[in-house]
Amino acid sequence: MQKATAVWAGSKVRFDVQSGSGHTAVVDEPPLFGDDEGMRPTELLLGALGSCTGINAVLLLKKFKQAFTSLSVEVQGDQEPDWPHAFTNIEILFVIGWEKGAKIDKELVETALDKACNQYCPVDATLTRGTKISHKRKDA
Repeated sequence: MQKATAVWAGSKVRFDVQSGSGHTAVVDEPPLFGDDEGMRPTELLLGALGSCTGINAVLLLKKFKQAFTSLSVEVQGDQEPDWPHAFTNIEILFVIGWEKGAKIDKELVETALDKACNQYCPVDATLTRGTKISHKRKDA
């Protein structure tokens, strides 16, 4: 089971997110609520999707012997105008730099990107398949 713990930093709405693997990320909101010291939770969600699909794209492009030199994943989403501002549409754009003069198999590249999103990324699967989320409380 994966785990992350969001710990309130004690000021405004900043949280330090600690992962089970020992890494941290800062989450905050802009002023008036926060001090703009970290990503917004919704940005972190888009970043998780981009990095998850990106990791799989890199692995698959290498497996398919496609000669790329760079890859970035731009993820943007439209949100509902009213609370809770849920995402209604998310688009992923893979920006790939290729080795000069390399032969690129466009069909293999499209297969790799499709699998990176729709077969191997647990973040994509969580968002697209729907996940039951429950909560409970524990007093410290």
